[in-house]
Amino acid sequence: MTLGELKAQFRLMLNNNVVNKSDSLVALFINQSIMRLQRELRLPFQEKQILYTIPSDFTKLAIPADLLELIAIMSDTDADGILEYQLRKSSLTEVVRDSQVPGLPPRRYTRQGGSWILGPKPGTGDKVLIHYYAEFAALTDDASTNTALKVAWDAVLYGALAAAYSYLKDVENRAEAEATYGQITQNLQKMADADELAADAVMAPALRLDTDGEW
Repeated sequence: MTLGELKAQFRLMLNNNVVNKSDSLVALFINQSIMRLQRELRLPFQEKQILYTIPSDFTKLAIPADLLELIAIMSDTDADGILEYQLRKSSLTEVVRDSQVPGLPPRRYTRQGGSWILGPKPGTGDKVLIHYYAEFAALTDDASTNTALKVAWDAVLYGALAAAYSYLKDVENRAEAEATYGQITQNLQKMADADELAADAVMAPALRLDTDGEW
């Protein structure tokens, strides 16, 4: 579903002239709903992976701008395409100390500002995979879409309706929209949790990016 299609569905179900005539209000409630989904859910279609090749001048690993929550940093030290192990989060003191040792496989990481420090310092050509929950892509115009609108458009819709009814102080309709939103999101989370336990991910991670430029 595109943003324009969701707006049309929203206006049809809300049926309120004050809100429906204001595209900025409609967009506001939809964006509030998407931000709420990002805050409340952790689902496979929110996941993203970046495979980073260590350059010769490596010092720190930049934290992705769209990161919501880190899942894991994993290392492929022999560049054979197999991730050998997951790095362990440690204290800044320990990791900074280890990062002064070059050419050994990294075992730890810590966050410092907008970057992660790895220790020991990985060698040139080593591969590091960043696996994380990412923000949904921005909706720039009515023709645009993102994974939230593709997979959970109904959750976005009812979250937007709940926000609109709250704005309009319509308590009864807000309660109904909240209940529907809650049911949809609970079902999504239950399905994701069940897939995780069964090691059978029906909703696979959304994106995988190699820093060499290949998706």
